[in-house]
Amino acid sequence: MAMSEPGRDRSKQAFQALYGRLDRRLLLHLARRMHDVDAASELWAECWACAFAGWSRCEARSEGELEAWIFGIARNQLGAYYRSGEIARRALDQLRWTVPGVTQTDRIEIEADAGLAALRAMLSEALERLPAMRRQAVELRVIDGLAYEEVAARLGCSQQAARAHVSRGLRQLERQMNRDQMLDLQGANA
Repeated sequence: MAMSEPGRDRSKQAFQALYGRLDRRLLLHLARRMHDVDAASELWAECWACAFAGWSRCEARSEGELEAWIFGIARNQLGAYYRSGEIARRALDQLRWTVPGVTQTDRIEIEADAGLAALRAMLSEALERLPAMRRQAVELRVIDGLAYEEVAARLGCSQQAARAHVSRGLRQLERQMNRDQMLDLQGANA
């Protein structure tokens, strides 16, 4: 395929067009998953820096494949964030890019557009439905950011058991949140 065909153009203008088409959607996607506009904004910037750094190697052949490519980068970055609790800023640092600041007006708008108030309420309800030990393990690890060693000490169990409580709790939360969101969508369409 010629480089000038849609989806195969790797020029600076083609990257800017991709950014212009997906920047807001990607930010809202991350905000919905992170429930924190500032952290989502930082991860969003790292995703775009990774995309820019890998732009010449991108093998996507269509607009749909380009969209999948950028959201795949976001999925990988989000997974790394969930595992480490930190946003790796390798691409940002390598390119010497800075994260754009989020004003209070931006924050309010993004939170509203992402529906974060409703998501937080759903998450709170889903957390309350977890068995006590799983809820406490998830809160200690995910919300308080404690290491598994500390989670285990506070729960009075082994690190392996603490990991299992967190993992099972997160899976249960995910299932519950997905179920609640589907019910909300069905109710809205009724």
